[in-house]
Amino acid sequence: MTHKKMEAGQSKRIWDELYKVIDSSDILVMVLDARDPMGTMCVRAEQHIEKSSAHKHIIYVLNKTDLVPTSVTSQWVKYLSEKHPTLAYKADLAKPFGRKGLMDLLRQFEQFYKDKKTISVGFIGYPNVGKSSVINTLKKKTACKAAPIPGETKVWQYVSLTKRIYLIDCPGVVYSSENDSQTDIVLKGVVRAERIKDPDFFVGPILEQVDAKVVQQIYKVEKFRDTEDFLVKLAMRTGKMRRKAEPDIETVARMVIYDWQFGRLPHHKLPPNYEKNYFKKDKKPKA
Repeated sequence: MTHKKMEAGQSKRIWDELYKVIDSSDILVMVLDARDPMGTMCVRAEQHIEKSSAHKHIIYVLNKTDLVPTSVTSQWVKYLSEKHPTLAYKADLAKPFGRKGLMDLLRQFEQFYKDKKTISVGFIGYPNVGKSSVINTLKKKTACKAAPIPGETKVWQYVSLTKRIYLIDCPGVVYSSENDSQTDIVLKGVVRAERIKDPDFFVGPILEQVDAKVVQQIYKVEKFRDTEDFLVKLAMRTGKMRRKAEPDIETVARMVIYDWQFGRLPHHKLPPNYEKNYFKKDKKPKA
């Protein structure tokens, strides 16, 4: 049986909010996590748009690109652009990346909808991909409540960008798929670390995707045999102990999950047909 916390983003209320955003928007911006674009794509929402609102435009925004190698991001942009316009982005109020490109694209659509008095741009995506943060960087100020935890946006928010363009922030929605296991849901950052039952169960899959030497360096632990050995050593190093000097495995496991979800542990998925020498292949050999 699926734990109820694993159903975050699946409630009827949130889906109703999503459909209201889709119906009210001329353009839909789907914000994806650059570390796992395909895993954070709202397939069900996109299918709904293509079926019932085919005239609406979709834009992919790859957020959190600062957590992914540039070559990987570039090829994800190339791959996804075959379906919809795709932009690399870093939602940071102090040093944003991709803001100008997204603003230019929205202004192009402004010309496309020149007969309309106002244009609505809806932002949709998984919890914790940074929809509110993208809107805030477009506005150059905090216009939407954003927090480094999943599910902060509860209802949609309307924000004016220009005299004609309005932005709509939607609560995070997860595509309920039979292919998504509980582990997938946790690793995609859908559920807050503090709400996860048996958090140590999810540390193993994390360690499988991060180089062991990197893990040792980040947590300053000695070489470990397996997940249990790693958590014990981490608990002892950080002083997370229970009564009778027993390691507090649950607390340190949540810490590792939190670090995974918010970028402290480096990880990313490669696009199809990824080419390691992407930037070198077009260079002419020296004479």
